[in-house]
Amino acid sequence: MVEIEAGCDGRPGLATLESSDSALVGEMFRRLSAQSIYWRFFSPISRPDLLQRSVQQLDQRDRQGVAAVVGGHLVGIAQYVRQPGDTQAQLAIVIVDEWQRQGLGTRMVAALAHRARERGIDSFAVDIQGDNYGALKLFRRVAAGARLTYSAGVGEGVIPLS
Repeated sequence: MVEIEAGCDGRPGLATLESSDSALVGEMFRRLSAQSIYWRFFSPISRPDLLQRSVQQLDQRDRQGVAAVVGGHLVGIAQYVRQPGDTQAQLAIVIVDEWQRQGLGTRMVAALAHRARERGIDSFAVDIQGDNYGALKLFRRVAAGARLTYSAGVGEGVIPLS
């Protein structure tokens, strides 16, 4: 990991998530509640290797990530994935329970959006479960005026990066 924003006053710092951070991601996964895992994966998975694999595939171009770090431990990650040549990328975020609703999602999305714009990405696509109130609040904060379209309890929307 390479630090991109130092933490201060007990706030987590932000760092570039790299493919070599797989073990740290596995350790973070084990600290997630079943509910947080379900909201992130839309399934009650119990294998950290699924999240670790997504980190191992980071290429810093079409697949990037940022991490929130406290004392050398990850407390949150945000990643985007796009198909080569597309101008829209899929966004995914997960934050350990005790750090949720403290502004980390907003900070990570801002850092990731900056990098995405530099690579020609103009929007993030998101899927949010209708009962994930923290993620819904984050969506409204970073995509003011944008709307979600719901189907089977899942909201789909777009966060413009302009």
